[in-house]
Amino acid sequence: MIIGMFELETYLETRRQELEKALVAALPPLASRPTILAEAMRHAVLTGGKRLRPILCLAAAEAVGGTAQAAIWPALALELFHTYTLVHDDLPCMDNDLVRRGHPTVHAKYGETIGVLAGDALQGLAFELLGRTPEQRLGVVAALVSELGQAAGAAGVVGGQVEDIRYAGQADTATLAYVHQHKTADLFVAALRMGALAGGGAPQAVQQLGTYGQHLGLAFQIVDDLLDAGEARAGKPPELSCLQLWSPTEARQQAAAHTTQATSALAGLPGPIEPLTALVAKLLTRLL
Repeated sequence: MIIGMFELETYLETRRQELEKALVAALPPLASRPTILAEAMRHAVLTGGKRLRPILCLAAAEAVGGTAQAAIWPALALELFHTYTLVHDDLPCMDNDLVRRGHPTVHAKYGETIGVLAGDALQGLAFELLGRTPEQRLGVVAALVSELGQAAGAAGVVGGQVEDIRYAGQADTATLAYVHQHKTADLFVAALRMGALAGGGAPQAVQQLGTYGQHLGLAFQIVDDLLDAGEARAGKPPELSCLQLWSPTEARQQAAAHTTQATSALAGLPGPIEPLTALVAKLLTRLL
């Protein structure tokens, strides 16, 4: 996909390969004890994935005038944390999924107990890696930990997941907004803000990229709801969806509005914004 002269697919593949190598190095070696845990963690992380959140983190660091390398530890932390949420989402007590990305889910391959513990270990490793970020400015590491901690906890992803489960199939407007915000958008906001912080961005630039992440995350979830509408869910619990409240046309309009707002938030940033502009444009093409 080419946006102007920017080749998005080349950019994404280059970044993905860089992240894959770094993830392999960051995960526990297969020979480390307990070996079944190391194997399960690597299975969870290394069996595919777009690496969207860490790529956004690296792009944010560049957009504020820094380097992608400055944000590599936050980027890896984001991917490990995101993978932990997927491992737990797949558990029998949650979505009870047996396949993810064409491979058995962690609990399907290693058992439910190891599924729970592998997810726990990935979350712990995420914060360990985050702490390795070079302290180029006083307080940056603490700010990064705070960003991910807020996005991760009861007021973030976990809170969104709880409400998603409680109100699945019976959403109202306020609940839909809460779940879309916290289950999905909060981690996008964290990815962009963490990249901007690690890249040395000024407060205004960090805020702008957080706004971009907010609208990108909301658009991403709306598009996911539209794409999920045609999937068979026999034997699975109902899922909360914007299509319980909006028509497909209304949902598409909402997604388009958020992508426009995301792009507008990038104006005036000191570094290259082409990757972020192209990424948000690509989001809507998933509906074509």
